[in-house]
Amino acid sequence: SSGINAEYTIDTILQHPIDPDTSSHKIFKTKVEIRLCKATGVRWDSLEHKEQTDANSGRAYPTSNRRDPVDWDRVEAEVEKQDAEEKKEGDAALNNLFQKIYADGNEDTRRAMIKSFQESGGTVLSTNWNDIGAKQVEVKPPDGMEYKSWSE
Repeated sequence: SSGINAEYTIDTILQHPIDPDTSSHKIFKTKVEIRLCKATGVRWDSLEHKEQTDANSGRAYPTSNRRDPVDWDRVEAEVEKQDAEEKKEGDAALNNLFQKIYADGNEDTRRAMIKSFQESGGTVLSTNWNDIGAKQVEVKPPDGMEYKSWSE
């Protein structure tokens, strides 16, 4: 209304906290000026707090693409799903199995795998630290093959 004693109320949730001690207001004939000082030095995208939609929820990643930012959490989930569905064969499947054993194993299992593989020149892979830890691992080439060191 346009009366002299008009009353106006705003009830809103601000984007971020303000410092009331340094904030101020001035009343003029034609306007009311309200100066809100930030409590922290963060950038405000808007004055009022907005509820996040599903598309904007989660982690925010830096991007220079303002119109169509990529949801990297969704991309990561899709890649992991594809990797899980992909059926590996031959050496790839075997290598994947060894990686899983190493990743899921305890410290002794990992130590046994590293020691046995290195000392045997890649011909032995053991997960039992009790067998491998106390002795030198001997080279065991596949049947029909002969092991030669680089110095021979």
